[in-house]
Amino acid sequence: MRMAVEGVMGVRSISSGGGDNVASAKRTEVSYIVTGGVGDDDDVAKATTTETTSYHALIDGNKIPKDMPCEAESMTKGDGREYSIGAASILAKVTRDRLMHEYDKLYPEYNLSQHKGYPTAAHMSAVGKFGASPIHRRTFAPLKHWEFDKHGKIIGDKKS
Repeated sequence: MRMAVEGVMGVRSISSGGGDNVASAKRTEVSYIVTGGVGDDDDVAKATTTETTSYHALIDGNKIPKDMPCEAESMTKGDGREYSIGAASILAKVTRDRLMHEYDKLYPEYNLSQHKGYPTAAHMSAVGKFGASPIHRRTFAPLKHWEFDKHGKIIGDKKS
């Protein structure tokens, strides 16, 4: 989480005479993080590069990470209520779909370009047959409920 936030917050901004104005988005396993510096006007007459030091994160969901390094506000169903979160959501999904097409070349047995890694019946069948690849997120259901051997093969349900 911290790396995602630091990556977003390391973005350089465009300055318009009156102040800084930048918006960035990053998808993590937990939420969409959208940050922005607050500018005085929307007119970008003179674009120069400068560092932005003021950030506010809008979190799509109901939990703000404890180690958030800036002010933050959570919004349940934020992608439908706040344009910047909705835009970040679209960017994250498009980026993820593109990644899945590339991962499909590395792991063709999962047919990732077809279902983009969502837990469809075909995808779960492939995980059952071939195990979990290194890119499978084992913190998400149903994988988080299973135990795997060192090669990613399912060896059973996790013991509570």
